[in-house]
Amino acid sequence: MLIIAGLGLYNLRDISVGTLEALRKSTKVYVELYTSLIPGFNLKELERAIGKSVQVLSRSQLEGNQLNQILHDAKREDVVLLAPGDPFVATTHNAIRLAAIKQGVKVAVLPAPSVINAILASTGLHIYKMGRPVTIVRPTSSYFPSTPYYVFYENLSRGLHTLFLLDLDVEKGYAMTACEAVEILWLLEKREGLGIVGDETPFIAVARASSPDETVKVVKLGEVTEMGPPPHSLVVPGYLNPVEMETLQALTGVPEALLANWNNRVASLMRANIHTMGQPAAVEV
Repeated sequence: MLIIAGLGLYNLRDISVGTLEALRKSTKVYVELYTSLIPGFNLKELERAIGKSVQVLSRSQLEGNQLNQILHDAKREDVVLLAPGDPFVATTHNAIRLAAIKQGVKVAVLPAPSVINAILASTGLHIYKMGRPVTIVRPTSSYFPSTPYYVFYENLSRGLHTLFLLDLDVEKGYAMTACEAVEILWLLEKREGLGIVGDETPFIAVARASSPDETVKVVKLGEVTEMGPPPHSLVVPGYLNPVEMETLQALTGVPEALLANWNNRVASLMRANIHTMGQPAAVEV
């Protein structure tokens, strides 16, 4: 059997009892550490906890010939593949599951906390008002997609919150910061011009979500805010209800006036969306 399990978000804290049991009973254990960063993670501590060695796989290994060997072994013994956070937030792991199924390998999944639910805890935003998440990639001279900007606009026009996942290349030592992501959105605003990124936009920057040294701040365009080491995430709220607004103020100290002005801006976009599309708003204004 192939067991795909999550490591969670901090050190070994989020490993479930079920995952720990599977790790101790398995014949082989692999871990990939390229899809995200886990603050405080120590491979030797994990190996001591489960009483066996753990092989770290690079992207090229897991997406190449090494996967065939793993699946071959999983046909006759229990093999665990560990991933940061929750394994199926990274879509690449679904490809691994499909490959296993096609080869007749039984697959079990053991989820763990991910950045998605951690962000809800970090900000107090309500899950039923979360829109489509989107990744902001580091632009190059030949590749600067506008997708995150238009996903943001679509979410706002329905009154929904937007979670921006930030570009990461662990193998090259690069992790986008929240402030860098804000600047990229501003560049997209200047290019696309829909008026959704500006001085009144409340960017909620979250660093090391759910870790003991988690940092959550509301920053404005042009501010340079030190958030500490990665991983970072960025959230922009849609239309805030009174409880969300009060919670954000309590957690970050953001001025009520900034959130109230933003609510007015989002409400205007929602009304325009109803007028032009004839669709009901997702959130009552």
